[in-house]
Amino acid sequence: MPNSLTSYQPRSRHPLQPVRSLLTNFSLFALLLIGLIGCSSQPPQPVEPLTKISWEQRQQQLLPLTRWQVLGKINIRTPQESNTASLNWSQYDDHYRIYMAGPLGQGAINISGSERHGVILDISGEERRQAASPEQLLNQQLGWSIPIGQMPYWIRGLPAPNRLHAKTLDPFNRLQQLQQNGWTIDYLSYQQKQQHLPRKIQLHRNGKMKLTLILKQWQFSSTSNPAQQIPL
Repeated sequence: MPNSLTSYQPRSRHPLQPVRSLLTNFSLFALLLIGLIGCSSQPPQPVEPLTKISWEQRQQQLLPLTRWQVLGKINIRTPQESNTASLNWSQYDDHYRIYMAGPLGQGAINISGSERHGVILDISGEERRQAASPEQLLNQQLGWSIPIGQMPYWIRGLPAPNRLHAKTLDPFNRLQQLQQNGWTIDYLSYQQKQQHLPRKIQLHRNGKMKLTLILKQWQFSSTSNPAQQIPL
């Protein structure tokens, strides 16, 4: 009786099938790579040229900017030590909050207050301290002579009002150097996009205190509630 069952013979693959599969995968990878290269090689956004205006116009441009936040780094150098920290400074008119964190030797430091309500100093692991003057409190607790009252003007590229000063301007009538209240402030660079705002500043006084600020990111706010911006 003839055998009605036939043995299974596997279907033979085309000898070029593995090569075709490899070429297909390679083509897809090449297309993906070309797309990524195209995205990464997009030309940078052009920076608008800075318009040269008078110093009086420059002040009118900067003075209304009283509600802002700036992120960056700060180095505080005294004859005894040098400390660098990240910086987060929020300002709402005369209300301020200055938060510094990093290898300060003190942990995180938070300074908040206003001219009317005095200043509060919070240091990680220590009790809260309060005083009427931020300069006096920082000097007593940390040995830092930092002019908190004038710095909101200085870091915007302005002299503090109602105080004598001497200034040197750059070719675009921005501050290049400012001398005020016993301090010398050197404006080493300005932002690439917000070209009217400083990026790197050095402040020094009598060779005993030196501050270096690198201001990386400026943001401005028009909120009507300072508590939304600056927790005091």
